[in-house]
Amino acid sequence: MNSQKIENKDLLINSEIAELLGVFIGDGWIERDKDALYITGSQTEDKDYYDYHLGPLFSKHFSKVTPKQFDYWGVYGIVTYKKEAINKAINLDFQVGRKSLVTKIPRYIMDAENKDIFKAILRGLFDTDGCFWCEKSRAKTSTKWKRTHNYHPELRITSCSKMLLEQVHCLLDRLDIDSKVIQKSRRGFKSGRNVHDSYALNIRKIEEIEKWFKIIGTNNPRHKTRCGVWKKLGYLPSNTTMEMRKKLLNVNR
Repeated sequence: MNSQKIENKDLLINSEIAELLGVFIGDGWIERDKDALYITGSQTEDKDYYDYHLGPLFSKHFSKVTPKQFDYWGVYGIVTYKKEAINKAINLDFQVGRKSLVTKIPRYIMDAENKDIFKAILRGLFDTDGCFWCEKSRAKTSTKWKRTHNYHPELRITSCSKMLLEQVHCLLDRLDIDSKVIQKSRRGFKSGRNVHDSYALNIRKIEEIEKWFKIIGTNNPRHKTRCGVWKKLGYLPSNTTMEMRKKLLNVNR
């Protein structure tokens, strides 16, 4: 596996750890007292991702974890209380405490010459804080089919940290993938639980979205199945569940 030494640190960064860092930036946190590290997602849409990919990957590089449901928060994910694992994460610039407004990609990742490193962090971020969906056409001149089917894809990553999305935009430029960062309204961001201004990185051109999946990819079945159904049918039916998309694609997991 390719690895790159972190400047001024006696550590190694590889593409798998970079992906985990991207995952953490998207949906993880370390408690302020440094006693626990959590990464969580949807109980339904992300369960396979945690069970078959993220849990084993985190266990390989940090500490053994078993994904589980957190009933209090209504989420599914992983947690470690092991000091050695948490300290390793902190030494790799996993941010401690509240990070929504100030989260960013570490400088050693931004400066990486090995593109596999920053492809991996983008993949991890997208797999946790990104989404892929399709929209109907709003143009009056469109055919009836385009006005009634969700056929036009869009890829988006959202965050309260404008700096983070500008960094993502910069890395995508290095991969020749066109994207745009916009400011969103407060309403509707993360079910209204976040009162801060939010931002979105959007990719709307089909050829650019296809480049994302070819160059960066995804390890989350949520994205894989949504994109797979779109490619198979030419559109993405509204309100599909993971199980519905698996059935359409004839996949077991």
